[in-house]
Amino acid sequence: MAPQRVAPSSLFDAHEELWRRRPSHDAAPAEWMAFHRRSAEVYAAAAKVDVPNRGEASQYAAFAIRRAREIEHRLALTLDCEA
Repeated sequence: MAPQRVAPSSLFDAHEELWRRRPSHDAAPAEWMAFHRRSAEVYAAAAKVDVPNRGEASQYAAFAIRRAREIEHRLALTLDCEA
């Protein structure tokens, strides 16, 4: 059973949740990609409820999506080179 995910009630809560779930520095790229995708979800949820910090939370969500896509692109290039 997957762990139940609770939406953060503020940008601060989002930072705290993600800091606890951050992969180790030497984690596999796929693990980092999943982390950044999850981060985007968490920050987008925070943007919906933390009105004073909506813009900042939205920027964090956009950054996380970009990082996930960069990793995905690098992984795709690696797979293409190996084929």
